[in-house]
Amino acid sequence: MPFQTNELEQLLNFVGYGELSAPVWFLGMEEAGGGEENIRARLKFRTVEDCAEAHRTLGITHRHWGKRVIQRTWRGMCYIMLRLENKPVDTESIRQYQAESLGRYGGQTLLVELMPIPKHDIGAWGYEELIPQFKSREDYYRQVKPRRLAYLQTFLRENNPQMVIGYGKSYWGEYKALFSEMHFARLGQFEVGKSDGLTVVLTDHFTAHSMNGKLDEVVDILRG
Repeated sequence: MPFQTNELEQLLNFVGYGELSAPVWFLGMEEAGGGEENIRARLKFRTVEDCAEAHRTLGITHRHWGKRVIQRTWRGMCYIMLRLENKPVDTESIRQYQAESLGRYGGQTLLVELMPIPKHDIGAWGYEELIPQFKSREDYYRQVKPRRLAYLQTFLRENNPQMVIGYGKSYWGEYKALFSEMHFARLGQFEVGKSDGLTVVLTDHFTAHSMNGKLDEVVDILRG
């Protein structure tokens, strides 16, 4: 059955994992994965979810329990947070931080995506029958991106994070739209904006080869 209007609104209003009051926000374009089973399970989500419990709802438990397999994108986030908190950085520390701290209630991070509906590929759509309100990926972006920018800007104003790391170079333009009054300047391979106690760093995707050995530079920028 296609999603009803109220169900679609619930999907579109999901912010992310962790704490709105967290000092550090990680900003991506959209989650990978998706599919009907996945997004129907998300109807149980609140506006902000605990990362571990949300993934338990999705049936994805190997990142937080058992062997706790390290997720490639989250690895970079954990590295940055461990460095910012002056803690040891090694594989087991990253594994522990991912499972117990990253995007968790009561933690220091919020993991947020600009676009709220996960897809198996950034260039795909595939929800024409399930979400007939959007006829294509382009139609989805055209309708949802402006309201999503305004929606997230409200949370930014209300919660005043100290640091935002937007990852994925292809989407720097979209990320900058969240901070329309902020001036960004090039610093090495990054772009950096600062205003009213907030530092925004735009980076390549954490899994990109261009980020090898560069996470320490991100930490140095965030430390000012």
